[in-house]
Amino acid sequence: METKKELGQHFLINEEVAERIVEAIENKNLIVEIGPGRGSLTKKLLDVASFVVGIEIDYDLIWYLKNRFRGSSLLLIRGDGREIKLKQEVSIAGNLPYNMAKNIIKNFIFQYRFVKEMVLMVQKEVADKIIAHTGFREFGKFSILCQLYYTPKKLFNVKPASFLPPPKVNSAVVKLTRKTDIPNINDTFFDFLDKLFAHPRKTVKNNLSIDSNDEIFKKRPFQLSIEEIINLWRERWQTQ
Repeated sequence: METKKELGQHFLINEEVAERIVEAIENKNLIVEIGPGRGSLTKKLLDVASFVVGIEIDYDLIWYLKNRFRGSSLLLIRGDGREIKLKQEVSIAGNLPYNMAKNIIKNFIFQYRFVKEMVLMVQKEVADKIIAHTGFREFGKFSILCQLYYTPKKLFNVKPASFLPPPKVNSAVVKLTRKTDIPNINDTFFDFLDKLFAHPRKTVKNNLSIDSNDEIFKKRPFQLSIEEIINLWRERWQTQ
């Protein structure tokens, strides 16, 4: 079965990597796998999970997986991980296509009430943004979105040879564990983030068009902590 470049398909063939992903999942009652592909990770999930739901966009792969795992507890759904809506609490796992990874993660972050944890394979560059701390150039809107709702951790890097065909970049497995102290924000916070990071190398003062000489406004957006950003939003944005 040939891979489809337009779907960003790089199938995991390293069993040890698949096993390490499964080991990192704590809640194994119901696991939703995004992009099962040819089933390397699926097989390991079925060994330990009470039930596995596979979300696959490729119609040909659905038929392949149905035949391979006939009689198992796998439920296959043809769908797009960027659009799937959940109705009960799950753990999310998957080797995400590079060209869709960030939007897939965003979709499930905004459904955090149903997603206790995520263990995901992504491009290393995306993993670095997910875990980036204040002061690092990688720290931006996507880092903040992930860290508002989850505690992220990079578990390990994965070489291109672990995939077929091998990608041109390195990958990494990250784990996002849902927080218990999620801040009280609303949609206007994300509008504020768009404005704050409109020009990441400019100062907060310039991005927000604020006439103030306070030290915080002399910083670049990536130099602010998430707490400082939330406070700025509450003090300077919600009152407008």
